[in-house]
Amino acid sequence: MHFPYQKLIQAALDFMAIDSPSAARYITYVRAIQSQIGIIQGIENRSLTAKDWISIAIELGRRALERDIGAKRIAESIYPLVDGSGQFSTYAGISASAATNLLLIWSGTFSLRPEEKALLVDVIAELQKLYITRTNPIAHS
Repeated sequence: MHFPYQKLIQAALDFMAIDSPSAARYITYVRAIQSQIGIIQGIENRSLTAKDWISIAIELGRRALERDIGAKRIAESIYPLVDGSGQFSTYAGISASAATNLLLIWSGTFSLRPEEKALLVDVIAELQKLYITRTNPIAHS
């Protein structure tokens, strides 16, 4: 994973380390992520894609496994990336397992350990919940 992604991953890990982040802390985190995405897009002269965020999620998942951080916290941390890509809607309406398999195939990622893939499926499931709740809050109130 190249250098610009390291800052995104570190920001997510730092955010996950906070037990009960306040709304203000979450907003600050989202702004930091959006700023970093803007820097990456400026450097690479392109928008981040689903392939980028799946790579980030995999790396974040590996580090989270080392720190015993759960799927829900990972999903909350990377949601600003996913939501900002505008591409997650394609994967929100299918099973988390199928979405994970499609994303892994599409991103060319085939070397995951079983526990990494299981965590990624759980993260995708949590992202789907967040996406559906935030795009249609009335349906889930």
